[in-house]
Amino acid sequence: MTGKQSIESISRNRHGFSLIEVVIAVALFAAASVVLTSAFVNALLAREHGQNNSLRTDDISAVRLQLLLEANRDDAEDGGDLETLHSGLATWRCSIEESQIVDLFKVLFEIKFSDPIEGTNKNYQESLYLLRPTWSESDQRSDLLANKRRDLLNSRDFE
Repeated sequence: MTGKQSIESISRNRHGFSLIEVVIAVALFAAASVVLTSAFVNALLAREHGQNNSLRTDDISAVRLQLLLEANRDDAEDGGDLETLHSGLATWRCSIEESQIVDLFKVLFEIKFSDPIEGTNKNYQESLYLLRPTWSESDQRSDLLANKRRDLLNSRDFE
């Protein structure tokens, strides 16, 4: 066997990976690991954030129910306090405006939580439109209907 033939036979019989191939494989594995780990961590954080928002939404709904159950408009505007399940003491108040539509009221509703859930704001505010709330008064309804009737008669030309 000549020297040239022995080198060729050795290179053909060689099994295994070169150093470059191993380095590339490790780099690809590391990149895939980083992507999968970050996706998993983001999914866990999103789940936790969703649970916190659900608890806060439950507390806001409970306080909003207190407004809807008020029988007196002045008491509704004064607000009150309610111990919530997850956010501590909630102090709420609202301002109520009559609209041009009979029995429809615009309500600016504000809540302050004493011990808000981690990652949530201490204050909450929303605008509500309430149709015939428990504190709406029938004499106001009659006045609004009379005004609307008068406006309609004035706007029509019966001649």
